[in-house]
Amino acid sequence: MPLDADTDQSVTLDIGDEWVIGVAATDDEGWPAAATVAVSVTDPAGASSAPTPVEESGTWTARHLVALPGRYLAVVTSTGATVGVVPFTAWAVLPTTAEGMPTTSDCLAYLGDTSATDVEIRDALTAEAAAQRSRCRVPAVYPPDLRQSLLRRVARNLAARGVPLTSFTSFEGGGTSTRVPRLDAEIVRFEGPYRRRKVG
Repeated sequence: MPLDADTDQSVTLDIGDEWVIGVAATDDEGWPAAATVAVSVTDPAGASSAPTPVEESGTWTARHLVALPGRYLAVVTSTGATVGVVPFTAWAVLPTTAEGMPTTSDCLAYLGDTSATDVEIRDALTAEAAAQRSRCRVPAVYPPDLRQSLLRRVARNLAARGVPLTSFTSFEGGGTSTRVPRLDAEIVRFEGPYRRRKVG
């Protein structure tokens, strides 16, 4: 019988949260199937631990406290009547205090003279940090180049809010158009070494 994930295989958590890792082993009729289950967790620093899974009605649940920012990997294996391997990942974040991670105050200092409010800056920072994580492999210790890129992302986000998506004017047959560029060369340069690569 196969081993199946019983909780989300990819989650985002806050520092101090408990990561709940669950798998289920059942037969073709949905009845619990025999299995010996082991869980291995690797934290962002590369340290490994083996939380003990607790079984109830064919479902095994293990819990791990996330204490470092970054990517965690868990692998659940089973032997016996049920054989399988199920991977899980978790991203633990602490946006306001993680080492090197820009704060609203850092963004304000980077922007200099700006009319943006704290609420607008925090909104842009939250959105751009999420966008950066979706495009890049972010190490547990936030590097200076990604930090600089995120600050620029926030500045670009705020600047773009005041620019129409497109505008067109003409005079005696000529024309000009204004729009927000899709790419920023400096962001591409800073994030280049960390970009996720498509496979296949």
